[in-house]
Amino acid sequence: MRVLVLAHRMPFPPNKGDKIRSFNIVEHLARRHDVALACLVDDGGDLRHVDTMRRRVGRFAFERIRPLIKKLWSLSSMLRGQPISVGFFYSRQLQREVDEIIATGIDAVLCICSPMAEYVFRSRHLANPSRHIVLIMDLIDIDSCKWGQYARQKPFWTSWIYRYEAVHLARYERRIAETFDELTVVSEQEMRMFPGGLQLPNLHAMSNGVDLAYFQPDGQTKAANAPPIIAFTGAMDYWPNVEGVRWFAENVFPLVRRELPAAELYIVGSNPVREVQRLEESEGITVTGYVDDVRDYLNLADVCIAPLMIARGIQNKVLEAMAMGKPVVCTPEALEGIAATPGQHLVVASGVADFATATVSLLCDRERATRIGASARARVEAHYSWHANLRLLDRLLGDGASDCAVDPDDEIVGESSNAQ
Repeated sequence: MRVLVLAHRMPFPPNKGDKIRSFNIVEHLARRHDVALACLVDDGGDLRHVDTMRRRVGRFAFERIRPLIKKLWSLSSMLRGQPISVGFFYSRQLQREVDEIIATGIDAVLCICSPMAEYVFRSRHLANPSRHIVLIMDLIDIDSCKWGQYARQKPFWTSWIYRYEAVHLARYERRIAETFDELTVVSEQEMRMFPGGLQLPNLHAMSNGVDLAYFQPDGQTKAANAPPIIAFTGAMDYWPNVEGVRWFAENVFPLVRRELPAAELYIVGSNPVREVQRLEESEGITVTGYVDDVRDYLNLADVCIAPLMIARGIQNKVLEAMAMGKPVVCTPEALEGIAATPGQHLVVASGVADFATATVSLLCDRERATRIGASARARVEAHYSWHANLRLLDRLLGDGASDCAVDPDDEIVGESSNAQ
C-alpha cells in the first residue's frame, strides 16, 4: 500500500514521547508499505537529521516553523473558533506538498496527533476522492482532556486560554471521529476520556512500546560504597515534568537526604527551564540538560522516579526505566495506562512522606530493588514490544498478512515466573 503519514513533529531523533511513538509507527509501516512522510519541524536542531529521516521513507516533505512566531500567529485561530493547536501546526506550504503527494495516488492517510487532521480537511484531493482512501487518526492522547486539566491547575490569568483550547479541541476531536475511518489512542484509559464519554466503535487502544534491545539492563554490579543515586528523565521544558521534579526536589528529596545524606538526584533531560536549573543550587542535585544517551544515567541510577501530578497517556520514562531493570517509584497519575502491578513491577506512592519512604526503602533494600527491577523488565518484555503493539495498524489498514507475518527483528518473549 501507499501510505501517507502526517506527523506534527519530525519523528527523528526519537527523544521525547510523541516523537518516539511517531518514529516507531513510521518504521513499522515502512517495513511493509511505501510510506510518504510529511511533518513540521519546530526544533531547529532537528534539521541536521533531515537526511536520516529521508532515507527511511519513500518520500519526505517537511516545513520549518518557528515556535514563538507560530504561537503568536496561532492565536488568530480564536477569531475563527478553531483550536489554537490547529493553527500552530498548520502550514499552507506543507498543505501544497501534502496535496502533491495525494495527487500521485495513495491508499491511506495516517495522521499522528489531532491538529494534523486539518491537512485532510483542507485537502483539495480528499474532498471528493475518486476512490476510498483509508483515513486513520492516531490521537495519541485525548488532548482536550489534557488542556482541561491544565485549566484547573493554572492561575486564573492564564487558565482561560486552556479552557478555550479544551472546549474547541473537544469539538474538533468529535469532528475527527465523524470523518476518519479509524482512531487510535495510547491506552484504554484514554479511550474513556473521549469528549462526551462517547464509546466509539472506531476508537482503539494502541499501546506504546520500548526498544527492548536498546533499553536493557547492563548487568553490572554497583560498588557497595557508591552513593545512592535517584534519576528523573524527561524533557525539562514540559510543564508536567517541571512541576513533578520540582515537587520531588523541594519536598521529597530533603527527607531522603535526612535518611541517606549521600543520596544524589540526577535530573536528566533537554531544555531545562530556569526553575529546574535553580534546583542544582541544592546539595546533591545535578541538572544535566541534554545528554547524548539517557541510558548512561539510567545505568547509574539505583531508583528511577516519576513524580508526576498531571500525566496523560503512557509515560515512556517509566517504561524505559522498567526495561533497564530499574525499580521505579511513581505517582498514581504516572502509572495510568501502564499494565503493571504496584509492589510487584514498580512502587506507587502519593504525598511527600509516602514518596520519600518508598524511595528510601528501595535505596536501602537492594535485594527488593533488584527483584522489582527484574520483574519490571519481564513485564515490559511481555507487554511492550513495539512490533506486537503496532500490528493493530496493519489490521486497520486491511493488511491481512500482518497476523501471520513474522518480523525477523521481533523477539517472542514472555514473563518469566522467577522474576515475579
